[in-house]
Amino acid sequence: MTEGQKRVAELYQLHGPAIYRRCLRLLHDREAAQDATQEVFGKLMRDLDRVSQLPEALPWIFRVATNHCLNERRNAGRRRTEPLPELELHASADPVAYPERQLAQRVLARFDAATQAVAVGVLVDGLEHDEVARTLGLSSRTVSRKLARFLGNARKYLTRSDS
Repeated sequence: MTEGQKRVAELYQLHGPAIYRRCLRLLHDREAAQDATQEVFGKLMRDLDRVSQLPEALPWIFRVATNHCLNERRNAGRRRTEPLPELELHASADPVAYPERQLAQRVLARFDAATQAVAVGVLVDGLEHDEVARTLGLSSRTVSRKLARFLGNARKYLTRSDS
């Protein structure tokens, strides 16, 4: 086993379960989440030189997993081979809001993957802006701008939908 393979195995042992849970949360399908987790760590194996230090690995892996899963959701919606999985809401969310999930998914699908990742991180996962910035490898200012753009455009879309 090469030094790189040992490192990926170590990262998988440390972070594999967390990455799987993230994929499962976004994809809502155990098999798809397992496949996504394998894809993410396969990409890590191919791009090991990009992640030179262990402390930097988790944000990179998390960003790759989030983007991969959001792309899978978007592609599934385009292919229409299966319905888009519903977004998971916090347990404290009002159950009356659940029928609005499809609308939330349509709004989210109107944005690029980076903006989707920011919106999901802040609005769905309940992360702070700086946590999302660290995880996605963005500045806090970029996270704030993307979130503001998302919220503003989502409001416009919803206002037009209500008319």
